[in-house]
Amino acid sequence: MRATGGRTYDHAVIDLSTLLDPMAWPRWLARDAERRKVASPEVLALVEQAVRDFPAAAFAGGLLPAPLPLEHAEKLPRGEHRETTEGARVRHRVVAEPGGVRGWSLGRGVVISMAQTAVRPVYAPVARGDSAALRQDGSVVRVLISAWEPYPAPVEVELDDRTVPLPDYLLRVLGDHRR
Repeated sequence: MRATGGRTYDHAVIDLSTLLDPMAWPRWLARDAERRKVASPEVLALVEQAVRDFPAAAFAGGLLPAPLPLEHAEKLPRGEHRETTEGARVRHRVVAEPGGVRGWSLGRGVVISMAQTAVRPVYAPVARGDSAALRQDGSVVRVLISAWEPYPAPVEVELDDRTVPLPDYLLRVLGDHRR
């Protein structure tokens, strides 16, 4: 537990492992944009309805939303600086805090907010140049989650070398949670 600004929170509610690699988001969104071009209006309407219905279904199933994390970098003491094998200089530590947006990070690039919209992380560089930061799990990152923004919900989700329509994926997530 850590106290910040009068609030205490548990790091367990912040699970960054379900977020895609920041470099994958642009590629993934580009693929989804191509899928949207060939999807019928009925399919797009079903996807939007599934996103709108998900918060109520999640609450009913006992799957509660969590604050989606925001990150910032804190400088490491000079003695803890190091270089990665890729040549990045690790001079910062990543500090994650719950942001103002609450929702569900469901994996596979699907994050749904309580406002019944799909959202994605907005990434900002750690610092100028070749600087990097160290996450609590030991991973080295060059970008941090600075905000969350709405974006069109994906038509399909890539799962086990195939694609699954988003409404089916959301039902699967709810079903897996109930087990």
